[in-house]
Amino acid sequence: MAEEWFERSFREDYVLVYRHRDDSAADGEIANLLERLPIKSTGRVLDLCCGSGRHSRALARRGYDVVGVDLSPVLLQLAEEQNTFPQLSFARCDMRNIPYKGEFDIVVNLFTSFGYFSSDEENATVIRNMSQALKTQGEVIIDYLNPAYVTANLVAESTKEVGEMLIKEKRWIENGFVKKRIEIHEGANSEPREYHEQVRLFEVEQMISMLEQSGFGQIQVFGNYQFEEYVANESPRMIFYAIKQ
Repeated sequence: MAEEWFERSFREDYVLVYRHRDDSAADGEIANLLERLPIKSTGRVLDLCCGSGRHSRALARRGYDVVGVDLSPVLLQLAEEQNTFPQLSFARCDMRNIPYKGEFDIVVNLFTSFGYFSSDEENATVIRNMSQALKTQGEVIIDYLNPAYVTANLVAESTKEVGEMLIKEKRWIENGFVKKRIEIHEGANSEPREYHEQVRLFEVEQMISMLEQSGFGQIQVFGNYQFEEYVANESPRMIFYAIKQ
């Protein structure tokens, strides 16, 4: 079976491309989230698509019992290496197939870690799995992009240098997905390494529908990490907060 884009992309080079996303930024995001949303102050948290564990650590630092889940062995190894919290553990699994049932108080899915799959059914399965992992009255937070904002503000091409490397990024919208091609050039004579990313552009109504069909209610939508009201064409994010009924 062919390797999916996210299996190839979330490896060593990913850490270099996105190294500006650090622990202090994650800590600020979690601080805001806990301050602005009526989230339980204690309990068990599933950080679904935890990457290298930035948000998992920020939650564990505040006393939560956290399980971080990701598919990438490279990012999970980084997470393990940086883990100093006894109440934080990590596990490798695909978010379409997670083993948890009714055991978490909170599920978080942060930094556009949703919409990776080619079929809408697979993406809907992820939200069903979030619901399945939660206890009744458990809370979910999905931090997702705003399609209208992405479309209006898309930067078609950009380059940046990281040490000796030149990173070229090209972005476009195609068939309901925002897509990105990343080329990493290292040394004049070496072949560039190429990666692809894609995220499905779900509208707010589609997201709410998937949440409702998975048993969530009391759905609120925020437009940024200051948790201001979502404004359709202006907000950079769609951050969903909902409760399992």
